[in-house]
Amino acid sequence: MDQSYSQMTGLSQLDDSYTVQQLIDIQHALDHSIIVAITDNRGIITFVNNHFCAISKYSKGELIGQDHRLLNSGHHSKAFFKELWCTIGSGEIWRGDICNRAKDGSLYWVQTTIIPFLNDKGTPYQYVSIRTDVTEQKNIKKLKFFAYHDDLTGLYNRRMLNIRLADLFKSAHKEDFSLSLLMMDVNRFKSINDGLGYLTGDLFLIEVATRLKRLGIDEKSLFRYSGDKFVIIMKNEKHAIWKAHQIMANFEDSFLIEQFEFYSSVSIGICSSPSDANTPEDLVKSANVALLEAKKHKSSYYIQYENTMNSSHYQFLLLETKLRHAIKQDEIQLYYQPKIELETNQLIGMEGLIRWYDNDYGFISPAMFIPFAEECGLISSIGVYTLKIACKQMKKWLDEYELDIRISVNISPIHLKERNFVHNLRKVLQETGLPARNLELEITEMSLMHQTEELIETFNQIKALGVIIAIDDFGTGYSSLSYLKQFPIDILKIDQSFIQGLKTGLSNVAMVTAIIKLAHALSMQVIAEGVETEEELCIVRENLCDFAQGYYFSKPLPTNEFSAKLHELYVSRI
Repeated sequence: MDQSYSQMTGLSQLDDSYTVQQLIDIQHALDHSIIVAITDNRGIITFVNNHFCAISKYSKGELIGQDHRLLNSGHHSKAFFKELWCTIGSGEIWRGDICNRAKDGSLYWVQTTIIPFLNDKGTPYQYVSIRTDVTEQKNIKKLKFFAYHDDLTGLYNRRMLNIRLADLFKSAHKEDFSLSLLMMDVNRFKSINDGLGYLTGDLFLIEVATRLKRLGIDEKSLFRYSGDKFVIIMKNEKHAIWKAHQIMANFEDSFLIEQFEFYSSVSIGICSSPSDANTPEDLVKSANVALLEAKKHKSSYYIQYENTMNSSHYQFLLLETKLRHAIKQDEIQLYYQPKIELETNQLIGMEGLIRWYDNDYGFISPAMFIPFAEECGLISSIGVYTLKIACKQMKKWLDEYELDIRISVNISPIHLKERNFVHNLRKVLQETGLPARNLELEITEMSLMHQTEELIETFNQIKALGVIIAIDDFGTGYSSLSYLKQFPIDILKIDQSFIQGLKTGLSNVAMVTAIIKLAHALSMQVIAEGVETEEELCIVRENLCDFAQGYYFSKPLPTNEFSAKLHELYVSRI
């Protein structure tokens, strides 16, 4: 029997009446109930029992002669171990829980007591550690934690919000105090996820939670409700409004996440009880209705709930129902705006622009219903529907007028990133009979900010079909231009914000010129969007822009009017 192990366990001091077999049995029992290791004064392992080997999955030969860094899980800080060594180095016993990593990579927790053995001078010459496995207890605590906490930000979750609100409503009734709820939503969070990637999106949400805590918000009153929604409970309506102003001011500073720097904004809905809600459920619902109203402003904004907002919320639901019916009943239309080759002044194609006319609301702006469709999960259905209409009409025009021109269609980032996008695109071309070279897909610059292998492969597959790829809204993205070399792009479409108001001598002329030269250097063609005046046209033509579109040439036209223009063009060629 190992002498140090015997001293440590106390077996050497047991009554002489114990037989050798009884002592062996006692040691066997201890060996299977506690985890034991002995190290010298440098921390080198000199002894481990079988239980230590079983939990660490290392053999005695692999452990003896090593130090405990072999088991380091990375969970604890350097300061943690510094404090441990200071304690036992001074001859005192250390107690605590340690997370170790076994040989197979799994983590386990041990409740640990480290006892220093001192020489005649009072200096430790060896350390005996006695451990018990508390992994299961830790896992139970972890499960309890995640039952009421968000696993990304560590904030309380929606389940805890419901519990907290129920308790506060009872207290508010007894103690006669008001209760206010702030529901906060990050504006355009999907653009961050789609443009910069989900990892950056997660890190951004963590930073948002951190900024909220820095504003002095009690963590017991701060919740991650869902996705990019956060909730704050306050006991004073005036304080709630002041806190909303603080939050919006905090978002005026840029966010630096990994290599990306960008700005964001928030919308906040505020509801108070008992003036606006009599139950916790009503409080949450009304705060959400106020939030929806605040989001209409597109920038940092807060709104306090009013009873009249319920009807507005109903209109929101009604609009979704109408949009679904419009898709099913073929009520979505395409208008067409010509694209002109500047060198020859010839028509080279047209852009299909989506329009929705409702009998009750009249024409509904795409700027309103496209983001709405993305939020409702309808954008892919609209995208496929639009592609079918455009390709079918284009094939009809090609057959009727024998013109070799192409039609361009806008593609949402959400639709583009669907797994079956290329499959559906190929299917539409086959069903309509439109040659791939006569179709151009306009994809927003924001879609390309995060160059994933999957997205690059999607572009390569589109190119393999023979479809033309254009980058829409160029110059409005968040990131660098490195993606231009990564993706097989044919055309850059300069955003209309650079074209409108273009005048000789202004700085935006130099910017447009630089974009055109950059595109040509990369063997891409350029379209100037939003050309409305003779001067704008002259400037882009002088700088060798390839194509242009805008009200200078024509406003978007319904199918019958555009057909008439094509007929006029066809007749003039005879």
